Amino acid sequence: MTQHGHDIRTPKPLLFGVALLLASVTVFVGVARLTGVGIADLSDEPYVERIDVRFLDEENGGVGAYDPVSGATIHVFEPGKGGFVRTALRSLGLNRQQSGIGPMPPYQLHKSATGHIVLHDPSTGKSITLDAFGDANERDFAQLFDQTIEREMP
Repeated sequence: MTQHGHDIRTPKPLLFGVALLLASVTVFVGVARLTGVGIADLSDEPYVERIDVRFLDEENGGVGAYDPVSGATIHVFEPGKGGFVRTALRSLGLNRQQSGIGPMPPYQLHKSATGHIVLHDPSTGKSITLDAFGDANERDFAQLFDQTIEREMP
């Protein structure tokens, strides 16, 4: 009768290394949470510019950004573009859904004096500091400020 190699053992140094890594991460996160060191919370930074925006799913799979007062189109993120916009809105939309709030209340985009942009949902009080996800992702939202200004100019 042949024996099969079912008795596979993981090297102990590898298991020790994984345990040490998990413990280190846990300690660093705990220290950051307790002391605030290493955590950038820009959602409370005073803003110098704010726009209200209603985001709605388009029939073609895109995401439209609309002025909540006039209903005018600010920008449409075509299907396959603005993936981060969709992801950020799904994240905040989940909070709305859990609170029984629909898509109609507008979101707010805040821009600080230092240029940081925060997506804020006044309906739930939740915010996302957009530059934490990279410049390209923040620019997707930043263009809404520019397009709002262009739309308002004669």
